[in-house]
Amino acid sequence: MNEFNALECINKIWDRLQKAGLLNGGSGSIHSLLADQGGCRIFEEYVYPYSASRMHRMFSVTKSFVSLAIGFLIEEGKLSLEDKIVTFFPEYEPKGGFHPYLSDMTIRDMLRMETCHTSTTYKFHVNTNWVESFFVTQPSHRSGKVFNYDTSSSHTLAALVKKLSGMGVLDYLRTKIPSEYIFSKDAYIITDPFGDEIGGAGLMCYPEDLLKAGRFVMDELLKGDKLCDSQNGESLSEGAFLAFCKGDHCTEVTSFGDYIKEAVSFKVPNIQTGQVTEERQGYGYQFWRIRGGFCMYGMGGQYVLFYPQYDLVIVTTADLQNIKGGTQPLLDIIHDSLLEYAPSFSKYEKDIEECTLLKNYSPCFDYTYRILNEPLTNGSKESGDKARFESFHISYGDSGCLSIKQRSGSGVIDYIIPFNLTKECEGSLPLVDPATGQPLSATSREVPFISKSRWTASDTLYIELSLIGEDVGSIHINMNISADNLTVQMRKIVEARFEDFTGFIEGVADSI
Repeated sequence: MNEFNALECINKIWDRLQKAGLLNGGSGSIHSLLADQGGCRIFEEYVYPYSASRMHRMFSVTKSFVSLAIGFLIEEGKLSLEDKIVTFFPEYEPKGGFHPYLSDMTIRDMLRMETCHTSTTYKFHVNTNWVESFFVTQPSHRSGKVFNYDTSSSHTLAALVKKLSGMGVLDYLRTKIPSEYIFSKDAYIITDPFGDEIGGAGLMCYPEDLLKAGRFVMDELLKGDKLCDSQNGESLSEGAFLAFCKGDHCTEVTSFGDYIKEAVSFKVPNIQTGQVTEERQGYGYQFWRIRGGFCMYGMGGQYVLFYPQYDLVIVTTADLQNIKGGTQPLLDIIHDSLLEYAPSFSKYEKDIEECTLLKNYSPCFDYTYRILNEPLTNGSKESGDKARFESFHISYGDSGCLSIKQRSGSGVIDYIIPFNLTKECEGSLPLVDPATGQPLSATSREVPFISKSRWTASDTLYIELSLIGEDVGSIHINMNISADNLTVQMRKIVEARFEDFTGFIEGVADSI
């Protein structure tokens, strides 16, 4: 048996954090590191001024706690994943009725961060009830089509927990989670200015509370399944691990056990929005996928990291908000240490990648869409100016081509983007001011690019353009495609120009 010495691995992680200058206390530092394997706490260290008795803000880890509460409400029969969120909040219906994109939004869409909003709605309505803002903000695109991080979704789900259970999220969970796993009575969720729990970011608790909650999730995940691979000393056989990664464990989720298996598995790709490696591994129901496992993920370095193949839970608290690259240096140290010490970790990491890629998926199609709106962000409205996208034409046979027409002040700008699923392609974008139709550069009329493309889901094509001319940067185009409709999510990382390649676009088949 190839034993995994988890304690030795965690000690090495702590040592490497020290050498990386990440244990200096305060800003730019790890505040605590805890680990549990098989229900035994094997490591616990703190950095002054933090200690086991000092509570910590856990930020977006709150979202995963909200998800647990949703799972229990489903088990009680008070909720289903297919329920429409607007049916629970009729008091926030505008005079003209809910927008159709919002009316179609399900609980599943909200859990997977596939809402109709581009970002957190209450940031755009400072004087409006935070929950109400979710229902009155102008949507930018159809729900259930693409991943886009929306903290107001979690905030609204927390309000739903209160409405259906009569209790706040933590109080409700205290009635559901067995006593040996329960977090402290001191733990609470900060409230917004209108008295609602900040379900997306307000959790205050001790690091130990996260470890206990993490152990509960791990035990629920592994409970009742013959997942042990005794030959390798691992808690999950490779086949069971692959099934766990892919999700779709049951056709209808009715029990909490079914729910948690679905919640932590790969549900939606997020490669198009991720800024760092760990933010590009996929998303479940308010849980993030990571290399070799999954996690609860909070801003600044608040993590509950799960590696079910080793029955291992790792907790960190920190303030790494001023570190370049965010929390990726912390996650790289943990990942690289597991790669060194844990048996077959590279195999499991590869398995996750393999099961989330669509291998040999290359459908042939030829669609033209009429665009319904300009690229929209939260609360924005079409400006009615002369520059707007008119059509998207996308086709694929032996190779692919995306053709975008944009009306300009002097006619139409054509953007021709060749792509291929098996290799990179070269092309160029015109350097033209969409508003005036005039050249943007005295020295160049085009910006060369290299395109990369892949299907991230059976109906979602992602194209990345790396600009290599006067403009150095990238443009990301994520398209949810059907014969009838198109949802486009665009993001540009360029110092200047191509401002229109940001936001969401909706289109309908030209024949409709």
